[in-house]
Amino acid sequence: MGANLEASHDPRPPPRRRRPRLTLALLVAAALATTEAPAEAARPPATTPSAEQAPQQPPTAEDQAEAPHALLVVPLKLLSVLDQDFSLGPWTFRGYIQLDGANYTQPAAGPPETDFRRGAIGSGDTLDARALADGSYLRKARLGGEGQWGENLSYRAMFDIGGRDEHGEARVAEVWARYSRFAPWVFIAGAYPQLTNMEDATSTDANPFLERATAANLARGLGGGDGRLGVTVRRATRNWMTAVSLTGPVLHEDDETSPKSAVIVRTSRAFYPSADSSYHLGGSLIYVLSPGDPQDGRTPGFGVRLQATPEVRVDDTPLLDTGDIVAHHVRVLGLEFAARRRNLFLQAEAFHFAVERSSRDLPRDPRFFGFYIEGSWMLTGEARRFDQTRAVFGRPLTRRPLRTGGWGAWELAARYSRMDANSYAGDPGAPPPPGGVRGGDQAILSLALNWYPSNRIRLMLNAMHVKVDRLNPASPADPEPFGPAPTTPPVGVQIGQTLDVVAMRLRYAF
Repeated sequence: MGANLEASHDPRPPPRRRRPRLTLALLVAAALATTEAPAEAARPPATTPSAEQAPQQPPTAEDQAEAPHALLVVPLKLLSVLDQDFSLGPWTFRGYIQLDGANYTQPAAGPPETDFRRGAIGSGDTLDARALADGSYLRKARLGGEGQWGENLSYRAMFDIGGRDEHGEARVAEVWARYSRFAPWVFIAGAYPQLTNMEDATSTDANPFLERATAANLARGLGGGDGRLGVTVRRATRNWMTAVSLTGPVLHEDDETSPKSAVIVRTSRAFYPSADSSYHLGGSLIYVLSPGDPQDGRTPGFGVRLQATPEVRVDDTPLLDTGDIVAHHVRVLGLEFAARRRNLFLQAEAFHFAVERSSRDLPRDPRFFGFYIEGSWMLTGEARRFDQTRAVFGRPLTRRPLRTGGWGAWELAARYSRMDANSYAGDPGAPPPPGGVRGGDQAILSLALNWYPSNRIRLMLNAMHVKVDRLNPASPADPEPFGPAPTTPPVGVQIGQTLDVVAMRLRYAF
């Protein structure tokens, strides 16, 4: 769902904190600081006096092949340490750190009287959509650990720093216990991200792109997500995986806008699994029993809101926003497909969102639709592994890490995602009809180049072309959704935009 804002009597929340304006060079420098060469490259061989006086011989082909590694000056021991597991008794420490940076290319901002591009509804920083901020920041640091008690009980505790909270306060991401005495049946309870869909179940360490596709991420926020209380019953065999979850609120006091209870069902079937190939087909259902509180403080009752940035979070201005919809229930149906043939990978999902309004005064219940399709090619021959316990394809294992004299693993990927958050939107130049929603229709074409110098380090480069088609949602019932004129532009004008984004991420996991 959208950003979590506390409901208050002030209809205009305080302005959003902007990311620091740094450069992508910081990420490149950090990447070089986490890679290394073989020890032989860092230590020249001993020579005898006669050898020192002898004329220099031209470099051999083998020397020339090793020369690029000699340019990487960080010692081999550093990466050797980073490649280790860290344990204390039965407790194994786990976590990851993500540093993100992005540059946005869009037309220069004009005065609000003529430049109608807008962001979130009811937000004091909606005009920031005209000039998205370049920069870099700590996207997330997730730290914690896991362990085993006996043969059947395992546990995990992970906490997040960074992202939305820039003051360093830790938030619960995962605190759960799992009981597997009756395998293949497994029981999980605690606060954790449930398996709402295939994109959600895929670890951030395995996603070829910086962020999840918009439609999958919005579906995730309606019933799952990090730190959400819940219980899950899951059964996984060689070909089938089925999980049923009952979820509650998110375990943060400032997340009252998130749905308070939901039922999540996901099932999948793997066909012809082998070392060379695998095919996967499945479906998912999210049924929100109790929506959350409104986000903008202006709408009474329980609000459902679909709100999203263009699949990168360096500037967190939403370009897609339905506003609060007073709802009784919400249902999301999903279909999923994935396939792998050696080092080629393909994945796609489609989602249908149905909102049941609390009031019968409006003639229509909103309906939204989104999908994505993505594929990747491992240039160095590695293959993504299928994890049947979660019914997802994981990250590839690097065959020739940089520290052993190789070049790591390289991957090319592409994705097209679309999220249509319009419902009975009406015509340009006119207000939306009664019951209509103008959240925007967002399409993103992404290309990615990923480098895995080792199994724990990844450097990602994403290039995105973003197009948002969105009409001003102002209507007789809400004539100033963005604030007094000129912040709220004329009725029915185009408030979307087209832009390009280049983004990078450095990730280290342990």
